[in-house]
Amino acid sequence: MIVAQISDIHADGSERAIERLDKVLEWLRPLRPDALIVSGDLCEADFETEYPRVRKRLEKLGAPYFVVPGNVDDHAEMRRAFGDRFAWTSDRPLNCTGVVGDMRLIGLDVTVDGADHGDAAPVLDWLATELAESLVPTLIFQHQHPFPTAITGKDRNICFNGDGLAAVIEAAGETVVGFSCGHVHRPLFTTFAGRQATMAPSIKKANRLRLDDKDSEVVEPPGLLVHHLRDGRLVSHVVMVG
Repeated sequence: MIVAQISDIHADGSERAIERLDKVLEWLRPLRPDALIVSGDLCEADFETEYPRVRKRLEKLGAPYFVVPGNVDDHAEMRRAFGDRFAWTSDRPLNCTGVVGDMRLIGLDVTVDGADHGDAAPVLDWLATELAESLVPTLIFQHQHPFPTAITGKDRNICFNGDGLAAVIEAAGETVVGFSCGHVHRPLFTTFAGRQATMAPSIKKANRLRLDDKDSEVVEPPGLLVHHLRDGRLVSHVVMVG
């Protein structure tokens, strides 16, 4: 089973932002993923116009898709554009879930109104209930990262209450096979709650890699992650679409 992940589209009314999204989706199309997840920051301006433009492109891929908001998204406009698909009845939280093939996908809205950081605390009870209802292998995704990135300056905007989130995931036993996020505009691989944890590259321009206060030049084009599940084993591939 193939689950593609894109993140940080930052559609803003410009053609450049949509062109970058189109380029990545066009690369993805021949792979025919079973599902697509979008880990936040779909739009950053002109929300009323841009969310429908993004939705049109996600649907054109022809695969079931799931989205969660990021810190620059407008919750009210996002619910207006996607609420019929995910049965959203209020602006917060905009969680989503669904089973596609052999995998369950759970998207968590960990955003905090008016802040760049996230907070998992408000969705922990909901997540625990969802995980208790199914033993299907599950991939959890959200926008802000609950683990340190080691990238200078980026962990100021981490997802708070990561320990609580980890405890809920650990309590689910082997059900959760992976965890992924976006937000930092860089691909990253680590562990969280004893599981494989990944961060998707961005559709918008990547951020510099700053480690131990040492800087780097930004050279990466837009990209995505491709998650593959077989026999309970999750393998994730990073693809940069130059």
